[in-house]
Formats: sequence, structure tokens, C-alpha cells
Amino acid sequence: MEYLAESIWYLSWPVIIYLSYKFVSLNLHHYKKMERLEELEEIHAKTQAAKKQAA
Repeated sequence: MEYLAESIWYLSWPVIIYLSYKFVSLNLHHYKKMERLEELEEIHAKTQAAKKQAA
């Protein structure tokens, strides 16, 4: 029984590493999207402010 538990533990490491990699990858992708969204919001706010001043 002890051998079975150890085998499961050792075989689970690749799965844990893969899931960790995917989690970090998705978080980095989301972070880049949010950074781009913030940049677009700033650009939009500047153009709206310029339109208000022109009117």
C-alpha cells in the first residue's frame, strides 16, 4: 500500500507542474490584456477631453 501511495505521488508531479505552468501562462495573458485595456481607456479619456474642449 505504501508503494502505491508513493507511486501516485511521483506520477502526479508532471500533472502539478503542467497545471502550474498553465495557471501562470493564463495569468500573464490576462495581465497583458488588462494593461492594454488600461492604455486604451487612457487614450479614450484624452480624446473625449479634447472633444469637450473643442466644443
